[in-house]
Amino acid sequence: MKKSSHPELTASGVLGTIAKLVRLVDIDWSYWQCPTNNVTARRNLAEYLKAGCPKVNTDGELVTNQLSEGHELASLILRDDFLSPEDVAKVYGWNYSNEQLENFNETLPEFDELMWLKNNGYMLVAGPSTELNLLQVRDLDNQLFYSKTEVWYVEDKHKFSSDDKVTAGQWLAVRKEAVPNSFGKNWSEQQELIKEIEYVPNASEVSYAITVYYKVRSIYLLRGKYVRTSSVDADGHSVHVGNFDEEGLVVGGYWGGGRGGFLGVSSARK
Repeated sequence: MKKSSHPELTASGVLGTIAKLVRLVDIDWSYWQCPTNNVTARRNLAEYLKAGCPKVNTDGELVTNQLSEGHELASLILRDDFLSPEDVAKVYGWNYSNEQLENFNETLPEFDELMWLKNNGYMLVAGPSTELNLLQVRDLDNQLFYSKTEVWYVEDKHKFSSDDKVTAGQWLAVRKEAVPNSFGKNWSEQQELIKEIEYVPNASEVSYAITVYYKVRSIYLLRGKYVRTSSVDADGHSVHVGNFDEEGLVVGGYWGGGRGGFLGVSSARK
């Protein structure tokens, strides 16, 4: 017997989906009565849904010259560097709440900011469904980290690994590589390269962005290079991450006054 390509339907699942659709589509209830009581309207609605719900004008005519909007626009501009909530949820198997999904839609950068992200080598990534510190980011898939078992930053004295976090349900815009011209400079000199609309992200944010990018796109970023983050270890050293390859992402600490030719700085968009 041929296996159906549709997921198994349950009464509760169908009712839940319909209730959610009615709640999210902000129109008068009388409009929902039309396909219920009219065979032709039901057929038209089915064809409209199959077509992907294209935009129509007030005369009911299909609009073919409309500008892309929302996730479609972000994907068109950033291409592989746009990781939607659906992309992230798929690889980690978690579910975002309705409120979080609505927030992603409402706070998605507009055209000018998307172009700025593209022109400055940024990725735009959906944050996790729950707040995560570095140890929790690592637990999502510890095989993506160089240290597969014991890690130096698990010690209680290194507060950054538990205190610095990735915010849940929000966009995270992080530069894919080091800030230009930031290699060979110390921490103070690197901070001067950060624009007013940027900030230096913490180790949890950078580690999350780099590893989820790999999970979705199967591409290693920061090969053979490291970037400083805003996180600081118990010895007062700036925490850096990078050198990401088949061996895993490295998390280390380096004296802020040092100028390493291999060590740049990360940046994120406010």
